[in-house]
Amino acid sequence: MPTSSVLRINSREGQAKAFSTCSSHLLVVGTYYSSIAIAYMAYRADLPPDFHIMGNVVYAILTPILNPLIYTLRNRDVKAAITKTMS
Repeated sequence: MPTSSVLRINSREGQAKAFSTCSSHLLVVGTYYSSIAIAYMAYRADLPPDFHIMGNVVYAILTPILNPLIYTLRNRDVKAAITKTMS
């Protein structure tokens, strides 16, 4: 959704929600593609195995976990429970 479309939303709350959704999607997509790029560069540059493992872990484990985690943390009830637990 382009920025101009988001800015045409009448309420500030609606705009904030749209930007929040876009940013969470960009975080997941950015993590996915950067992990692929790291893995590719690590293999091409003969870097130590730690770089291979790091790229594979991010690609295979972290990226699939991010989406459910982000949407869980956006839930009002979950936010209230975390706030209650922390205070």
